[in-house]
Amino acid sequence: MKTDFSQEWKDWITTNINAGQDPDGIFKILLDEGYAYAAIVKEMNHQPSRPSSEIVNPLTGRQTLTQVKKTVHPKNNGKGIKPSQIFIPNALSIETNKVDMRTVDNFLNADECERLIQLIKTKLRPSEISNFEVNKDFRTSRTCDLGQIGDDFIREIDDRICKLIGIHPDYAEVTQGQYYDVGQEFKAHTDYFEKSEFELHCSELGQRTYTVMIYLNDVEEGGETHFTKLNQEFKPVTGTAVIWNSLNPDGSPNKNTMHHAKPILKGHKAIITKWFRTNPSKGSNANMFSKSINEIVPNYTRDGIFKSQMPKDIFDKITKFYQENKSHIQKEHVEGGFIYSANTSKGTPDYSSSLIDLSPNLRQEVHDTLKPLMESWCEQELESTYVYGIREYHRDAILRPHRDRIATHIISAILNVDQHVDSDWPLIIEDNYYRSHTIFLKPGEMIFYEGARLQHGRPLAFDGNSFANIFCHFKPVDYIEPRSA
Repeated sequence: MKTDFSQEWKDWITTNINAGQDPDGIFKILLDEGYAYAAIVKEMNHQPSRPSSEIVNPLTGRQTLTQVKKTVHPKNNGKGIKPSQIFIPNALSIETNKVDMRTVDNFLNADECERLIQLIKTKLRPSEISNFEVNKDFRTSRTCDLGQIGDDFIREIDDRICKLIGIHPDYAEVTQGQYYDVGQEFKAHTDYFEKSEFELHCSELGQRTYTVMIYLNDVEEGGETHFTKLNQEFKPVTGTAVIWNSLNPDGSPNKNTMHHAKPILKGHKAIITKWFRTNPSKGSNANMFSKSINEIVPNYTRDGIFKSQMPKDIFDKITKFYQENKSHIQKEHVEGGFIYSANTSKGTPDYSSSLIDLSPNLRQEVHDTLKPLMESWCEQELESTYVYGIREYHRDAILRPHRDRIATHIISAILNVDQHVDSDWPLIIEDNYYRSHTIFLKPGEMIFYEGARLQHGRPLAFDGNSFANIFCHFKPVDYIEPRSA
């Protein structure tokens, strides 16, 4: 019996496993091709749960490798993606087992949508159709290739869409804008490519998988997106994203994703659309899934950040303690290089911050004061995990953008205690829509944020003598730490 696999067979095994094919079926094909049982187990890292005599070969008769490839992995198949591999914060899943489909309200705000509409209008052309056999009335909208304009704002939106869905930009097509006037439509169609179109459109990038479509305006009348086989219809609402996978979990085209952009009856409709492919762009070896483990920590609030005033009683106690204990401040070296000086010479110890430990009583009082406020914000029962002392940053300090610990720093707060600054020092933080915010905190102000999920930091060098704050952390009592991204 054969024990050595040619590279061609190795590639075939990898291709069909990635396409979501039944591993027992693949195992049986290899047995029938004359490979030894133990050699297949070693190559596939898989052992069937049933005796080989009970495993069914999905192919009929003896076929060549070329025929096996064609039969098991049709050329218009894509990579099989399980819905569980795609985590999208704030997403609502459409209740159907026919397609992975989700919506995200307010992914773009009204100002962002209007700005995109104006950019779309600058370079509109008649929309094209991949299938040349349909008539010219099939799709009557106009299109703008936004990604080719070279605008920083468009690049920001592109980046946010990729981060939202968690697929690397190298797997994405150029973002398109579509504009529909009264009477214009796009008749029922699918986003994946049919077999007749595959060679022309998919030879390098592969099949289309996920679509992210975002409405940029409320349409006065008409313009709904109707998924004809699901009895599901979406009315355009400003900033709402509709996301679906055009493929089944095994990578085969999903005909249930047929959809019709219905005619505009009054007003106009503007959308942007981004498609993702099964293969990366030429020369890239990037993994398809790009989210870090922190980004699959559940989100507990819509935006993930909330600025407010610290209760006066606890602020007064913290301020008094700070003034009375400045003589006990200790230089702080933070592991991992999260805090450093813009002017530190290479090899020089970096003490860009110092720390005053809180008394046990004050530490407990900080937690007890913040707990009900933060529970009200995130609508979760919380347990205290950690509170730092008063950290004082020194001139030229930089707090590197980062995400916090996924074990403990889930619902967090920054309390501004005191500052002596020449220029305000901004906190740069992303929200749950991957939109960046610049936030300034004055003494007595605080911000609640989802620490493990959201990237945050102070990347500009601190311009001042001192800047003091406290970090306080909680986690929901039923929180389960993610184990893999």
